[in-house]
Amino acid sequence: MAVYPWTPSLTVDMDRPVPSVVSGFYGEERSNRETFAWTQANVTMTLADLDRSSEWTCVIRLRGGRADLSTLPEVTVSVDGIVTRRVEPSNEYADVSVVLPTQPRPGAIIGLTVSNTFVPDADNRPLGVMVDHWTCAPIGASWVRPPARALTAAAAIGGIFGAAVALAGAPALAWGVVLLTILTLQAVALSWDFGAFAPLPTQAAGLALGLAALLVAGTTVTARLLGRPLSTTARWVACITIGVCYLKMLALMHPSKPIVDAVFHVHRLQWILEGRWYFTQTMPSGVSFPYAIGLYVFAAPWTLLTNDFVWLLRLVVVMAEALGGVLVYALITRYWNDRPLAAVAAVLMALVPRTFEIVGNANMTNAFGQSAALIVLTAATLWALEWKRWRPWLGFTLLITGALLCHISTFTLLSAILMSLAAAYWFFGDRTLRGPALSIVTALALAGVLAVAVYYGHFGEAYRSAARIQAAAPLGATPLAAAPLGQKISDAITLTVAGIGWPLFFLASAGGITLFRQRRRDRLTLAILALGVTFSVFAIGVVFAPVEQSFQRYSAEFFSRVTLATYPAMVIAAALGLVTLWRAGAAGRWPAAALGLAALAIGAREWVQWLR
Repeated sequence: MAVYPWTPSLTVDMDRPVPSVVSGFYGEERSNRETFAWTQANVTMTLADLDRSSEWTCVIRLRGGRADLSTLPEVTVSVDGIVTRRVEPSNEYADVSVVLPTQPRPGAIIGLTVSNTFVPDADNRPLGVMVDHWTCAPIGASWVRPPARALTAAAAIGGIFGAAVALAGAPALAWGVVLLTILTLQAVALSWDFGAFAPLPTQAAGLALGLAALLVAGTTVTARLLGRPLSTTARWVACITIGVCYLKMLALMHPSKPIVDAVFHVHRLQWILEGRWYFTQTMPSGVSFPYAIGLYVFAAPWTLLTNDFVWLLRLVVVMAEALGGVLVYALITRYWNDRPLAAVAAVLMALVPRTFEIVGNANMTNAFGQSAALIVLTAATLWALEWKRWRPWLGFTLLITGALLCHISTFTLLSAILMSLAAAYWFFGDRTLRGPALSIVTALALAGVLAVAVYYGHFGEAYRSAARIQAAAPLGATPLAAAPLGQKISDAITLTVAGIGWPLFFLASAGGITLFRQRRRDRLTLAILALGVTFSVFAIGVVFAPVEQSFQRYSAEFFSRVTLATYPAMVIAAALGLVTLWRAGAAGRWPAAALGLAALAIGAREWVQWLR
């Protein structure tokens, strides 16, 4: 593994759970901007198969943390069972360093023992010392051999995906590009910090095997359902989609990836499994609102296959998001009959920074709600939905209902998108689209009633408490100053560009001009128009709403949700802009290549940020 020697150092930062190779720490804690973790009486770091052909140094930054100085402990550090260092820490942080000498056998066990612990008031934990971070790095080595287990897993994963791509019938170029990308980025993940020493290599191999089987089965079944072989481009997209799923899950499973709100969602999933269907989320203002359960209901049956609910929820969200690229490909090939353009759009769907931010922060219900909304929009665009044909209409209604139950912002934004789409069908489409327009409006109305009856209508007390809090606001109080209009416009532009990525933003601008000049009125173009109208209406509302300075961050958060709900339109426009530039000849290919590579670089950067 050529990447490992460039990043062999290992760091335990206390702003996230410690990796599984380290035992003896309590959970991470925070005091102002400082993060730390208390030790127990004994801490052990086990680095199986660590290359010991050169010396390593380990530095542990710690302090005693005792109010009574007479109770400060002695700390003993050992290497492979041999005591190497004894120190008496103070109440100020200081570095304790030890050297791991060379030895012919790989592997190392570093131990930290605290001579005495104490149990503070209102806490039943016996506490040792406070550790800020723990770092191990080789001393002056030009080459450090990666652990054999990681090398074996990486080679096996390469073989698994190589065989799967070949069995899926992808062309040789796709085989080479997909395999090279997976192996390169996989090496980065496995080499990062404790990735090679944690269970990650074994977990990655199991994940690769499952996704490879899905790739082969999916392409085979789809070809049989269609009654014809899949096109070369479709196979490209299938391979890229599975590759994206693998790489994103690999980063999310990495021991360096903070859990953030993932445990919160696990608790909600457990509530669903226990039969607790109705729960709320409390805002800082004291107002509670219903917390939608679509993600948890969808994931519940799959809990029969695994006990790792964090992994399960992340996999569900990542695969639902990756499905968006496939849906965009299907829409473009259906209405514009341009497979290269469709493939480019499918790739760009995986590079949007806002999606990395939402999934990386474990805002899983919002991410899943966006994927569900895109499925609904795709159905509204692809399905006939002829007026008075009740079966597809009923299926479409149930699909909308499920999406409305995924996130409260999805309820608002998807409703606006579908109403905009129905209006676009009615006023800008031909007469054949008036039936689908009526079907969309009536299906949305019934879906809204069903969503309220099934879930949102069960929170009368939460709504009443919100009304009481609002009524209790002091009358005649001087309102706080609202943010200046110029600042809010600037923030809106900044958030939009940051959310989509500046290369895609410029490409989408060019693609939007091209689309306007083409004067298309097909259902896909009208769907893009509906997304654009929804984005514009809510963006204007956020900018001109009289929001106080103290609540401006909530406006920015809602604006990010609007961007997330409508970004497929920008991605399709960006793909159109890129392909149009490329097809314009040599003069357009240079900027197209530069912007496309910049978008890939930003996507890779966002992916690497997950590991940090």
